Formats: sequence, C-alpha cells, structure tokens
Amino acid sequence: MQEVVMKHIVTADQMKLRDRYSITEIGIPSSVLMERASFEIAEEVLAYLRETGKEGHVLCVCGSGNNGGDGAACARILTLKGVSCDLYLAGNEDHYTDEMKLQVSVCRKLKIPEVRKSTFAEYDVIVDAIFGIGLTREIEGNYAEVIRRINASGAFVISADIASGVHADSGKIMGCAVQADVTVTMQLMKPGMLLYPGAEYSGRIRIADIGIPDEWNAEPWGGRPAGKMDTERRIYSLDETDIPSYLPQRLASGNKGTFGKILVIAGSRNMSGAAYFSALSAMRMGAGMVRIVTVDDNREIIQRELPEALLSTYTDAVEAEDVIDKAMDWADVLCLGPGLGTDEVAETIVKHVLETAVQPLVLDADGINCLYGNTELLKAYRGMLFITPHMGEMGRLVGRTIAELKEDPISAAVNLSTACDLVCVLKDARTCTALPNGNVFINTSGNDGMATAGSGDVLSGILAGLLGQRCDVLAAAPLAVFIHGKAGDAAASESGRRNVIASDIIGNLKKIVR
Repeated sequence: MQEVVMKHIVTADQMKLRDRYSITEIGIPSSVLMERASFEIAEEVLAYLRETGKEGHVLCVCGSGNNGGDGAACARILTLKGVSCDLYLAGNEDHYTDEMKLQVSVCRKLKIPEVRKSTFAEYDVIVDAIFGIGLTREIEGNYAEVIRRINASGAFVISADIASGVHADSGKIMGCAVQADVTVTMQLMKPGMLLYPGAEYSGRIRIADIGIPDEWNAEPWGGRPAGKMDTERRIYSLDETDIPSYLPQRLASGNKGTFGKILVIAGSRNMSGAAYFSALSAMRMGAGMVRIVTVDDNREIIQRELPEALLSTYTDAVEAEDVIDKAMDWADVLCLGPGLGTDEVAETIVKHVLETAVQPLVLDADGINCLYGNTELLKAYRGMLFITPHMGEMGRLVGRTIAELKEDPISAAVNLSTACDLVCVLKDARTCTALPNGNVFINTSGNDGMATAGSGDVLSGILAGLLGQRCDVLAAAPLAVFIHGKAGDAAASESGRRNVIASDIIGNLKKIVR
C-alpha cells in the first residue's frame, strides 16, 4: 500500500500527552509552543484584515488558562505589528496559569488596553481564547455572558484551538459556545470540531503546526502501536489525496471475473429500488459482475432498468435459500439487506446467510433490522463482516436511543466493532467507521442533500464494489464512505442540496473515481 497523508485526529487527552512529551522529554519550553500558537492565530487575524482591506480593531478575549495565554500573546504580536488591539480578561486572575500570568504581565508592560465593555460591536475581529480543549463543565455565569456578547457582536471570530464551549472529544455544546468563523487548531484536529453539533460552531478549520513532534504510528490498519504518543483508540479522516492511494489498481489484462462478482440480496415486493441502487453502485465502482437475488415481483423492473445485472428470483423462504446458496457459490462478495423487508422470509434469509456464508459481507438496512438485537449472529459470522446502520438501525440493534448514540457516536461504533469483530459504519451527518482493532475514521465529505431515500443503498453498493476489486478489507469502508460523500458533494454542487436524489449520487461517482 502506498504512503498516505490521511489526517490524524486526537482527543483532548491525546493532545495533552503530546504537549507533555514535547515539554518534558524533548525539552521544548512551553513558552516556545505558546509563542508558535499565538503567532499562527495572529497570522489568521492579519490574513483577514488583508483580505477585507480593513485597518482593523481587534479584541482578544482571554480565559484563565493557557488558552487565554495564547490570546494574550496574540494581542502582543498584533500590537507590535501596528494593529489596534485590546484585551478582555474574562477569567479570575487568582486562577491564572503561570503562562497566562507571564503573557498578561508582558501585555501590561506594553500598555495594551484592557477593556471591560458590555458590548463588543465596535470590533472588526474577536479572538476567542476563553476555553481550550480541556473544558469538561457546563458554561454559566460571566463566561456565558461573554460568549453571548461575542456571538452578538457581528465581528469576524477566530477561535484559538477550539471554539469555546465545544467539547473537544464529542462535539457537545457545554451550555453555550462561541460561533467561530475560523478555528486555528494546534497541530492536529480534535473530534469535537468535526462531530455535530460542534462542527457547526467551528467554522473553517486551519491546522497550525506549532512544532510538536508526532511519533505516532500513522498506519491505522494494524494493532495498537507501541509509540509514546498513544492512549486508547486512534482517530483519522481521509481527504481527496487518499483516494488514489487506497483505490484498487485495475489490471490491464483483467477480465470481468478479475474485478469481482458481487451478490446483492435485496428488495422486496414494491421495494425494487434498493436492489437497483445497490447493484448499480457496485457496477459504477468497477465491479466485474453483479447478480441480484430478489423476490419474483421485482423481475420485470430489474430486467428493464438494469439489464447489465444477472438476476435470480424467489417466491418463498425455501426457494430463497436454494437460490441464495447457488448464488453464494458464485459470488466473491455479498451485500445483504437493502429493501429486503422484515417479514419471516427476510428473517430466514438473513439468518441463513449469516450462518452459512464465508465471503466478505456488507450487512445493511433491513439486514440489520431483521436481527432484532441478536448480535450473537454477528459474532458468529465466519467471514469479514461490514455493518452499515444509520442511527435508528443502530439503536434497535444495541438497545439505545438515538439521542444516547449521538452523545458519543465514536464509542458506539467502536463498542460494536470490537465486541463482534466487524467493521461498523455508523451513518450520520458525520459518519464514524470503526475497525475491529478499535481505530476510527470520521468522515468529512457529504452534505445534508444526501439525507434522501436510497442514499444508504448506494453506499452499500460502493463498499461491495470496492471489496470485489480486492480493496484492503479495512481500508474499504472508510474509503467507500468518503467516496460516497464526495459524489454527494458533486451532486449538490451540480443541482443544489435540496435537489439531490440517490441516482444523482451514482451519476457523480465518475467525477470522483476513474
């Protein structure tokens, strides 16, 4: 596999570990790290002023900790560059960290104005340096009022490391939060600025290199590394540059058998569309052959709309098992569940496949619903298993509410993945893909236009198509999710988010993969 440039994402504890390692073991003074961080924030302020042509009146709003120290040092840097800059010290001076005390002392010697204003409307730019990634309590009192003033100011807001009030690990809003236009985050992204609702408060994210060494093993597919930088799980995200690194190579000498035989067991009476979308998506991803197994009611429409697909049908559970057994003997990869229904026939099919198949299996939609919480069937599967639930399906499977799952989607996905030795693609506005080794990918592609019927069926087909072409079994799911989202973004760019339908996503796959 080629070298990749996927982004690392770290929790608050993992970032603190990197800070301590840099300071205590490498010997980089904490003041040097703070100076680098403050310089990057100041550069973002100056870039905005240059772009807008404003002379600029800037306010740095500082808390009591080292995040506040970043803000105070930023005020100093801007002042020395000739920018009109004020300080608003929101924290209790008795609680200042040593670094914050030092930075405030320097600002006072430079006579940088300290203000106590009830409104911030006069400022062009506000630097939010109230709370950093260590926030764990609800914001109230004076701090909540200061955040309200920032949000009501109309100024361009730049947050230092993370928007104050956003929980760094979960994205939860801790009572209230600053609505940032830009977040300058230090060294590595944090999950909370990608997960909703925190993502809505983070604005554009700029990753600032402040000189913290990263001795973290970048390879997500193996077991847990022994590097000094690791605690608990590792989190990643992909970008466009990762697609060619993981996309299976096409052999010029290949044939249709070379590129995978995909069996799609999907559809029910009056539900032919799911089988169609899943099968067509697998084909568009480059699968050599696709066979659909569905109820006989769907024969005519599938043959008319997708003549490229092979087709086998059944009328009852007994016939379904026989047809599926023969088709599984032929197939390299299975996709089970889209539009299958949850009647007795569907339950029989799902149970039969999980108990007898050995191929890589994508279990989606009604394939999950038919389990009725029986995760033992998942644990017993003999092949590589990929499960792709949305929040409602996941809730029914593990016995939790959607609200509970949304509190910590990463842990929800990881818990199922590690307990059942499978890949869990927990679909939401920020889909989290958990690997059996406990590592996670947060997807950053896609848009709300993809919240449309059939979109999940498309994803199941993309994943099956990649697996059929022998994509690395652990890379396939995060890659499929990212490609699916990018195709949805292309569709939204073409016609607007409100107009996106599932077939638009399929139609735009050709813009993302070649």
